[in-house]
Amino acid sequence: MGEPSGSPSGQQCLETKLTKMLEQVKLPEMYEHDEQCIYRVPQSLRETNPNAYTPRIVSIGPFHHKVADVDKEDNILMSMEKVKPRYLKGFLARTMHRMRDLVDKLKDLEPKIRSYYAEDITYDSNDFIKMILVDACFIIEHFLRCHRYQYWEKKDPLMQKPWMILDITRDLILLENQLPFFVLEALYDLTGVKHEFPPFLTITFNYLEAYNPGKICPSEPPKHFTDLLRSSIISSSTLFNLEAPEKSEEIKHLYSASQGRC
Repeated sequence: MGEPSGSPSGQQCLETKLTKMLEQVKLPEMYEHDEQCIYRVPQSLRETNPNAYTPRIVSIGPFHHKVADVDKEDNILMSMEKVKPRYLKGFLARTMHRMRDLVDKLKDLEPKIRSYYAEDITYDSNDFIKMILVDACFIIEHFLRCHRYQYWEKKDPLMQKPWMILDITRDLILLENQLPFFVLEALYDLTGVKHEFPPFLTITFNYLEAYNPGKICPSEPPKHFTDLLRSSIISSSTLFNLEAPEKSEEIKHLYSASQGRC
């Protein structure tokens, strides 16, 4: 039989467990709460319309990654997990870099990446980096192919299904389905594709156009895709609301200039 919980040895065991637990814990003020910007939707909102906040085609990041209790509605999410590595391979084929270069880059960024999510991510380091790498490279390669649509429209399997592109775009702007933008930009810049294509912010802004009521591309990198739409809408609203009515000609000129993609 074990020691009674009230015995001296039982109490000492409890104290040891508690002390060990605190070895892995920092003071509240030492956590980087200011970095948190990717949240789960409050349950009160999700209950009203869960489909509005849940990816249908592709899951990105840890919140909806590889759902354990896969049902029929989740089968397409799982099938996209098989598609993503193909785009990772396509992205690597564009560069002179090895897989190790991408992994090393994400390892350096791992603490910052984790700090962007508003809950503890339980994946170990290797599984976490694998998930982030595959998801990020899928997004970048998919965006690059869409940017050169005429070349890829008859070759790329996703582009041959226009309805799927729209659903993927819709999934990519969901708050729970985000990667930090700096991760995508870091891999994009590391591999040198920026010498053949516009900046990644421009590529992203153009890709999300169908779901973006804003017309202005933010000058600063967003925190993630949802934040990009928010910033674009605010920038566009500010541009038109600040001008006085008598300056209609100037407003028209500014609006015309904003039509070109940043």
